[in-house]
Amino acid sequence: MWDKLVSEAKKGDKTSIDEIISNLRPLLVSSIRRYYNKPNEYDDLMQDGIICILESIKEFDESKEVHFLGYIKSKLKYLYLNKHKEKIHLSLNEPIGEDDGEIIDLLVSDHKDAIEIIIEDETSTLIKKSLDKLTERQKQVILLFYMENMNMYEIGKELGISYRTVVNLKTTAVNNLKKWIKP
Repeated sequence: MWDKLVSEAKKGDKTSIDEIISNLRPLLVSSIRRYYNKPNEYDDLMQDGIICILESIKEFDESKEVHFLGYIKSKLKYLYLNKHKEKIHLSLNEPIGEDDGEIIDLLVSDHKDAIEIIIEDETSTLIKKSLDKLTERQKQVILLFYMENMNMYEIGKELGISYRTVVNLKTTAVNNLKKWIKP
């Protein structure tokens, strides 16, 4: 059946071409679902598949003793698998949402402006001064907990004190820092 249809289609018989496309529609649908399942692009993917079938009819060489159906299956498989490789080019001025925002509005800069730098400087200076007001043991607990990411049990082992003592030192230190660093 396929051999006759393909040879007629190669000669330009529109009825044969239509019959081939009609018979291969279920294969198109299953190939899309299996290799590139994006329902919002279904119509475009169907059109791409039909174009692939039309090109394959022209390219098919009966002398290579390959079945047409197997040939089409592999062509469709690689067509849809290669869709994943296609790059999507978006403009940063592309509108998003309903409030006329653009993609560029969502980008965050790594560069800080002068005011942010000054505020960070003042904040870190205030934190350093406040840490200096803590007892040596409280400062150790805070630094190990927040800077070294140690848990309370590990801090207790490191400093040779009980878990409960670590909890009390940390609680007192945090409360003092909150008082001293009030905005």
